[in-house]
Amino acid sequence: MNGLHPENGDAIGMAAGKKRIAFFMSSLAGGGAERVVLGLAAEYAKRGHHVNVVVVTRRGELVAEVPQSVPVIELGAPGPVASLGALLQLPFSTFVRILPTMITRKRKKIRSLPRLANYLRQQQPDVLLATTDVANLISLWAGRLARVDTRLFVKADISVRTWVANTSDALHRKLPRLIAAWYPRARGIVCVSAGLADELADMTDIERARIHVIYNPVDCRRIAELAQQPLDHPWFQPDQPPVVLAAGRLHRQKDYPTLLQAFAHLRRRQACRLVIIGEGPERVRLESQVAQLGISEDVQLPGFQKNPFAYMARAGVFVLSSAWEGLSNVLIEALACGCPVVSTDCPHGPAEVLDGGKYGTLVPVADPEALAQALKAALDRKTGAAEARQRAGYFDITAVADRYWELFFASET
Repeated sequence: MNGLHPENGDAIGMAAGKKRIAFFMSSLAGGGAERVVLGLAAEYAKRGHHVNVVVVTRRGELVAEVPQSVPVIELGAPGPVASLGALLQLPFSTFVRILPTMITRKRKKIRSLPRLANYLRQQQPDVLLATTDVANLISLWAGRLARVDTRLFVKADISVRTWVANTSDALHRKLPRLIAAWYPRARGIVCVSAGLADELADMTDIERARIHVIYNPVDCRRIAELAQQPLDHPWFQPDQPPVVLAAGRLHRQKDYPTLLQAFAHLRRRQACRLVIIGEGPERVRLESQVAQLGISEDVQLPGFQKNPFAYMARAGVFVLSSAWEGLSNVLIEALACGCPVVSTDCPHGPAEVLDGGKYGTLVPVADPEALAQALKAALDRKTGAAEARQRAGYFDITAVADRYWELFFASET
């Protein structure tokens, strides 16, 4: 099997008191959920536990950021015969929902199912935590096939209800029923915000008491170190106009068209610039809108950046323009850099991160004028760095890792 065995030793034979912990996700793409997994993996490895990060494909912007102490297991996707054989072992009601989508698309994530089940049989980790909804379902299906004692946990990072309303993908539209059928079989369900937990309970009839809220962590010490690294970008020098900074995948979820309209309003009132860090399918559309608005000289989309914190530490204001979120790691990271923050009050997460607006400004979704006014006010204030860093400390990785640990091994304490 492709990449089944860890690079840094076998999972069997751990010292007393040490645990075998696995994380499962589709890839090492540069998203918030993936960064959270790598942060938790590094923290548990630092504490002396045996940790694997299991992925369908070892690709993405975060490949270089995997800690050396954490082996990455690449499952790959076997052929359709092996995948179909594994799916046939699932309940018929699940099989008939998945099969049509397997016929129309390759579905590499789902095709990894037999290899994830094999990984569980061979390595038998004490705990496996999956993240994102499709990966969550695959982990639960693999647990059923493997029939091992591994404690399976799933983590919901995004609003499924909003996602389903904004997608034409056949599998994603079936997620609510699949989630309702399978999430209760997990040892524990984690949501990254209280709003997301409330929505999940309402959407699936899963008892709210069964859903645990654990905010996403940030490594405040590491962010502080990276924020101080040099930034070779002419717009971020001391004598330049202030920069409005956004960071996130170029996807309609982030509603960058509203941000571009807001920036066009703001630019008419004062000298400023806009930088949007990230890559994604909306690039061409956004570049066209920049040209149509006549703001090309003051807008840059530089793509994925390995160290976004150096940008955050030097920006005049950080902005989140999303239509929906799960929590928004990037808001916490901006706070950790001491950057003033403006965010849409979208479902779910930003209001919780900013404590109802105490640590940043909240504005309505898809309202360019309100966003422009809030950005101008934030640029005019130029204060609040200490308070922002203090708020970020609430989400520090040490405390969050402790909360996950309590959930993983609650029956042993």
